[in-house]
Amino acid sequence: MKRILLIIILFLPLLSSAQKNAAFSVYLIGDAGEDTVSGKALLMLESQLLKDPASAVVFLGDNVYPSGFSYSDARSKLHLESQLNILRSYRGQAYFIPGNHDWDAQRRNGLKKVGEQQQYVNEFLQKHSQVANRQSAAFFPANGLPGPASVMLNDRLRLVMIDTQWFLHFHRKNTAGSKRQTTAAFYRQLDSLLAYSAAQGQQVIVTAHHPMFTNGEHSRRLQPIRFLVNYTPFKVFGLLGLDRLFSQDLSQPRYRKMRKRMLESFGKYDNIIFASGHDHNVQYFREGKVSYIVSGNGSKLSRLKKKKRFDAVFADDTRTGFVKLEYGADQQVKIVVYRVGEDVKVLDTEHTPNPSQEGN
Repeated sequence: MKRILLIIILFLPLLSSAQKNAAFSVYLIGDAGEDTVSGKALLMLESQLLKDPASAVVFLGDNVYPSGFSYSDARSKLHLESQLNILRSYRGQAYFIPGNHDWDAQRRNGLKKVGEQQQYVNEFLQKHSQVANRQSAAFFPANGLPGPASVMLNDRLRLVMIDTQWFLHFHRKNTAGSKRQTTAAFYRQLDSLLAYSAAQGQQVIVTAHHPMFTNGEHSRRLQPIRFLVNYTPFKVFGLLGLDRLFSQDLSQPRYRKMRKRMLESFGKYDNIIFASGHDHNVQYFREGKVSYIVSGNGSKLSRLKKKKRFDAVFADDTRTGFVKLEYGADQQVKIVVYRVGEDVKVLDTEHTPNPSQEGN
């Protein structure tokens, strides 16, 4: 008996090491809230999730078109449940973050609708699913705040979730102190979190709705009317609500300020992948040491611009689908695209830093 016990004790460190190095997948799907029943991309995702319990799935915002979730709107429940229903038998982890349409399409009831979606998602998964995090929470950041919210998906992989619409929203939103204090605290926490993760040798996936790089419809540069509204005395019309029409484009001043500050944070490290939705296509960029992914074709498509603003490694606007990150035990991560009606495509295979490697 003592010999058996000794053998078990000797093998425990090996088992622990194997668990830490086990393969893990993260599925990224954005803008999946167009349909009232699960469409082809969602059904394809469901098929993959059921075969892959050592995984997590992140819904990257715009979970309910056209203007967010409300308990009083039966149709909005159908839009949200088109995604929730594919998670009923899934045993991995599931997370939802909000997009601009979830904030009442940038209108006045945004904070209320985000709060109701948070409650409905968490309660649905707790009562009607087998997801691993059903007893805690699945909708982040919570309570209409920008985050950053963070969870460890396994011993070496951290998921960071940001509500980028908070920074772009013109109407009421929750704050911790003033808006300026909340913004300053957000960036301090983000910088601290990324520095700590790098020091611990963790891989980081930062998820948000709005992309840092895109050649889609939201990459439009300032057209004459945008210039007038944003940079001349005509900006009074922006204050009256016209600027809300342009708030979702990279060139809008609030968006540019947010993007500049986040890129400063991300650019210090080589252990980060940033994933977003917003534009309804799939795009992949490499900027410095960081990979930037757009996976916003969960239920609808929008064309890429013929005149490219940024150099993309890969871009496709022809089919709905999603992106999968495959973290292997060999310190590599594969970026894989799934498109309805086509074979999967491996975009890139990256070597991840060693656990002892720290950020710059």
